Amino acid sequence: MNNENILSSERAEKIIEIIKEKGTVSVSYLSDFFHVSGTTIRTDLTRLEESGAIVRTHGGAMLRSSIIREMSMSERANNVEKNLIASEAVRLIHDSDTILIDTGTTMTAFARVLVRSALKNLRIFTIDFEVAGILESNPEFEIRLIGGRVRNGFHYCYGHQVIEELKKYNFEKLFLATSAIDKTCGLTTSNVDLAELKSTMVHVAGKVVLLSDSSKVGRIDFQKFADIQDIDLLITDNHIRPDYLQSFGEKLKKIIVSTPSASSDE
Repeated sequence: MNNENILSSERAEKIIEIIKEKGTVSVSYLSDFFHVSGTTIRTDLTRLEESGAIVRTHGGAMLRSSIIREMSMSERANNVEKNLIASEAVRLIHDSDTILIDTGTTMTAFARVLVRSALKNLRIFTIDFEVAGILESNPEFEIRLIGGRVRNGFHYCYGHQVIEELKKYNFEKLFLATSAIDKTCGLTTSNVDLAELKSTMVHVAGKVVLLSDSSKVGRIDFQKFADIQDIDLLITDNHIRPDYLQSFGEKLKKIIVSTPSASSDE
C-alpha cells in the first residue's frame, strides 16, 4: 500500500483508526505504514494533539480518550482487592524505614492504608503527587516528591530529571505497580517513558515489592521494564490463577496472597 500521496486529512483519519485498534502506536510504525518520513508523521501527530484527538508519547501517540477511560476504569475496578493488597504491603514497613512508592491507583490505595498506620519516622519518596498529598497529612512521615515533567492526566512526574534524581539514592524498599505481568514476558506497561522510570526504580531499591491485583496477571502490555526475577516479593489477591501462582512461585523469593480474613481491618 503506497500512501505517499494520501492527503494529510485522510492520513490523520487513518492514524486515529490505527491508534484506536492498537491503543498506542509509534512514529516508526506509522512511517513504515504510510511510506512517508518520520518528520511527516510527527507533523501529523502534532496537529492531531492540537486538535485534542490524541496525546503524544515518547516516540508515538495514544488516544486522549484512552487516558480518561483508563483512569476511570482503574478507579472503579478491583477496589476491594487493592485495599487488601495494600494492607498486606503496609505490614512489611518498619519504623524509620526509607521507602520509594510508585505511581498508579494501586499505590493510591496503598497510601490511604499507610497514612492511617501507627508507623513512625518514615521517610517516603514518590513520583506521584496524589500519593504525596495523601501521605503528607501524617506528621510522622517525611514526604519527598521527586519532581520533573508532569504527565497530563496521570498525576506523576517523569523524565530525565526524575531518573537522575532517583540514581542518587539507595532505597530500602520499593513498592511497585504494573499494568501487566506475565510469566514469560515479565512486567510491562503501556508508556515507554514510564517503563524507563520503573526500570530505574527497580535498580535503586534494595527490596522490590510488587503490588498487583489478579486482573493484571497474564496480561502483556507495550513496553517491558522488569523480569519476574527482579521482584523480591509479589502481593496479589486470591483470584490469581493457580498456574500463574505456581509459575511465579518458582521464580520469586516470596508471594503473599491477600484474602479478606487476612486483612480484616479493611
